Amino acid sequence: MNKPHKSYFFPESEYTRYVIGRFSNENFVPRMLEEYRNLAIDSPQISEYYKQGEWTIIPCPIEKINRGCFLDLMGWLTQENEEAFAIALHPVKSYFSRRDSLNKYGDTAFVGFDDGTIASWYFPQGLIDDNAYSKVKQEMLEFTNIPSSCNCKKFLEFIGAGELTAHFKL
Repeated sequence: MNKPHKSYFFPESEYTRYVIGRFSNENFVPRMLEEYRNLAIDSPQISEYYKQGEWTIIPCPIEKINRGCFLDLMGWLTQENEEAFAIALHPVKSYFSRRDSLNKYGDTAFVGFDDGTIASWYFPQGLIDDNAYSKVKQEMLEFTNIPSSCNCKKFLEFIGAGELTAHFKL
């Protein structure tokens, strides 16, 4: 792993975080959130969600879910032909995430920061501590399915969620 020398993340308390998706099955989100809550005694108790146009938005406040579980929940909701994305808003350096579709084990995601940095996040390590990431090497960027020089607003537009930029005030 190409471990960075510094953290790319600001303290969790500085972010406003959401998992979003355009899910085809209406029962998918409540069922999957319930399953995620019941995985373990200390599983995050996330149950709130709402619709904004075609998109389902799941608020992920830091009081209920840490960064590792936040990204893991996004990965959890990317199954059964559905895809979820994570977005963490910050006044200076927001980030977004999508599961690495080329990883056959489904245990990594790409995290893109507003400054253009892209990191790989390893879900199992992220459930233990916050050092679950490594910078994606330049030659690997073409395999991330994230446009180059992307920020949260551009990412939302890229995935067809441009309507959410006004909702998130981007």
